[in-house]
Parts: sequence; structure tokens; C-alpha cells
Amino acid sequence: MSPAATKQHRATAPRSPRVAQRRDRMRQTVLRVGAKMFLERGIENVSVEEILDAANLARSTFYSFFTSKRDLLFHILDPIFQTGVAHMQGLKGLAPADMVYGVIDMYPMLWERFGEALFLRIGRDEFKLIEKTHNQYVAMIGQVFSGVEAAGILRNGSSPHTQRLIARCAIDVVRVYRNDPDFKRLYRTTMEGMLLTDDAHRGGRGGH
Repeated sequence: MSPAATKQHRATAPRSPRVAQRRDRMRQTVLRVGAKMFLERGIENVSVEEILDAANLARSTFYSFFTSKRDLLFHILDPIFQTGVAHMQGLKGLAPADMVYGVIDMYPMLWERFGEALFLRIGRDEFKLIEKTHNQYVAMIGQVFSGVEAAGILRNGSSPHTQRLIARCAIDVVRVYRNDPDFKRLYRTTMEGMLLTDDAHRGGRGGH
């Protein structure tokens, strides 16, 4: 086998499960550290080199996963919206109250899965990176609440108002309660109080 063919074979040969797991752990470390630093200091104030220092990884390792800082940001944020879209697709066909609680309970799930990445605020330029998936996510929320409005269980009686409340409040409510031992109950009772009529409440039970 020629040197070039050998190099190509090594590049395409499947990695052992142990190597694949180690690389996945390194990738997740970069995602977690990047999200934390972006949140603390602002995206524009963090360099790739600083992320690598904090994650204790080589530059070549970073670029084996991501092409740039913007690409890292995309891979931090886009999975959040993808997961939200998939979650809301699973709510189709449920009773109206179950659909609302499904959306309410989505945000603690996203927090547990993605951590501080959920709190990142981005500018217009960065938004272009995730605009397509974000718009799918917003459209899915619209579909859910358009179907719920006729049931008469929304506190404000309006699907658009409810969607705006969620967009403005849900993640901030997660932020307020996330470190409390009773996080899920406090979060849920706050959200159901804003979104649902009293007779549609479930007595503040934690959501799973």
C-alpha cells in the first residue's frame, strides 16, 4: 500500500469505541467550556486560544471538531433548538393541557441537557447561524398553542400572547430557580400560574 493510500486508510478507518468515547468527551468539554466562557464574558471577548487553555486541549484537537469560533457557537446553540423541535413534535395528538405542560417541562429538560448554553444571548450576526432551526422551533411553539387556544385553558386566552410570554420568561424562570433543590416544582408552578387557568393546573406536581 502506498504512503498516500496508507494515510487515506488511517483517516477513514473506524476508530475503536474507546477512542471514539474519548474524542466525544473532549468535544463535549469544548462545548461546555465555550458556552460558559461566552456567557461570562461575551462571545466577542473570548478567543479560541482561551477556550483551549481552559479546556486543557491542543489547538489541533479543537480544529478536528470545529472550523472556527463561529462554528463552535453554532454547535453549542443549534442542538438546543433541534432538541426543542423534536420534543414539541412528540406533543402532537395530546390533550390540550398535556401539550401546554409538555412545553413548560421542555425548558428544565433543555437546562439539564445543555446547561449554561441555554442562557446565551446572541447578536444579529450570530443569530444567522441558527436562524433556520430557531424559526422551526418558533413555528412548532405556534402550532402547539394555536391548537390549545380553542380549549379555553390559556390564562390570557391568546395563543400569540402565550407564545410571547414563553419567549420572554421561560428561560429566565429556569435561571432563577435552577440551583434550588425544589427547582422543577418551583419552575412549573410559576409557569403554569402565568400560562394556564386555575382549573387547568395540576397541583404543582413536578414534571417528568
